[in-house]
Amino acid sequence: MGVGRHANVVHLIDFGLSKEFRDPNTHLHIPFKEGLGLVGTAAFASINCHLGLEQGRRDDLESLAYILFYFMWGFLPWQGLGQQDILESKRGFTTLDLFCELPPEFRILFEHSRSLSFEGKPNYDHFCHLFDNLLVKEGLQSNVAFDWDVAGAGIPVQDFEITSDFPPREPNPSYKRRLR
Repeated sequence: MGVGRHANVVHLIDFGLSKEFRDPNTHLHIPFKEGLGLVGTAAFASINCHLGLEQGRRDDLESLAYILFYFMWGFLPWQGLGQQDILESKRGFTTLDLFCELPPEFRILFEHSRSLSFEGKPNYDHFCHLFDNLLVKEGLQSNVAFDWDVAGAGIPVQDFEITSDFPPREPNPSYKRRLR
């Protein structure tokens, strides 16, 4: 949990498969390696992970994109396929109507993750701003209040205002679509 003015921020981190991407002594990026095995869940693993390449920040972003797609659609097009078929499906993913119909912010995140080099540094601030703007564009508002803070406690909910470069608009219908 955050503290002070960030008390309503929850930080969720699963360190189960984590590793340092920089050497703790030299602070240099870890070396690139090949011939490694698949790490994690195949459905959410990056293409580079399927290929046995050393994982980096780019792969974390790609996996995050797959998680967000899963949240949007409730499924991934390669669910239930074997590992090699999952890899091939992911390689052709950007040509699917399903992908093309996503809000551009999701496509930008995915395409950026795939364009980074192994040592490339993602522009995290840009993506925070991009998705804050998307929230406003979709007409959504977050009050950042937890159920346990307000449920039955009589505590007033303090609104959290998100600012954006875009004016709010009516929410779009659900992006959850099935493959055609």
